[in-house]
Amino acid sequence: MATALAKGPVSLAAFRSLLALGESGAWPAFAKAVSIWVPPHWKTLAMGVCNSGSSLGAMIAPPLVVWIAQRFGWQGAFWITGGLGLLWVLAFLWFRRRHPEMAGGDSRVSSQATPWRELLPYRQTWIVFLCRFLADPIWYFYIFWIPEFLTRERGLSMVQIGAVAWIPFLISDIANFAGGFLAQRLEAHGWSVHRTRKTLMLLGAAGSPIGVAAVFAKTMFWTMTFISIAIFFWMLWSLTVQTLPSDYFPPPAVASVYGIGGMGSTLGSVVSIWLVGRTLDLTHSYQPVFIGLGLLMPIACAAGFAIMGRVERLTLPSQAVEP
Repeated sequence: MATALAKGPVSLAAFRSLLALGESGAWPAFAKAVSIWVPPHWKTLAMGVCNSGSSLGAMIAPPLVVWIAQRFGWQGAFWITGGLGLLWVLAFLWFRRRHPEMAGGDSRVSSQATPWRELLPYRQTWIVFLCRFLADPIWYFYIFWIPEFLTRERGLSMVQIGAVAWIPFLISDIANFAGGFLAQRLEAHGWSVHRTRKTLMLLGAAGSPIGVAAVFAKTMFWTMTFISIAIFFWMLWSLTVQTLPSDYFPPPAVASVYGIGGMGSTLGSVVSIWLVGRTLDLTHSYQPVFIGLGLLMPIACAAGFAIMGRVERLTLPSQAVEP
């Protein structure tokens, strides 16, 4: 909400940083919650359900923010959407009070914290970091750069962007459920976790580069179609990679490993956002940007497969599961 008080790039960056600090705990927390409360063959679907909330918010945001900004100014968009977040906090606190059993977790799992230094030597930790570092910039590009792309390359106004920018996020929502359901069905039919995860990662990496075609499309229909298909396959990949921490590690370590992967994701976005801006300044064209991003998923898949080995649960020295 304080972003509405920004007067320039420095204050804007400061308020955005506060938002990032607040947001950073949510994703590792839900990953750990899934690892504790959800049966193994339902984990990917549960992660998809959690992810779908983010996609749903991103889908609602473009038309909602445009509507608010037109009536209350751009500052009003931050005050109102931030206020909605406070309402969610109240709803969450009410829900937790109604379900005190959620605080108990899994009594079979040691509550002792896992030191970071114990997690860093494992290649399984760095697989999550590397896969997210290389592939997540695609998502950040579609979130942050598509409005500018539609304005520069397709000549859309803010209102027109609000009318179409929600479509890829609807597809993302569908992909979260589809990917989770597919993983659940494959494991229910006897597929191992190892085979299921690698198959979905390969499928995502093979389909995501179709987004390159969006920059060469001649109509808005095909532009949004190719972007939506790319997001669908990226989400299959991302959902699977985000499940890996709970596949590899016991519940007390899941949030930490997920957080390390999140660090890889944001570091990758820092590099990619700078490179996208620099490329546009030099070439004044989105074609090299889309082509470069289209290569990221196959590179991430090749790098991940080269070091990930078999997907199976590790036993950490500091954690013990009671019989």
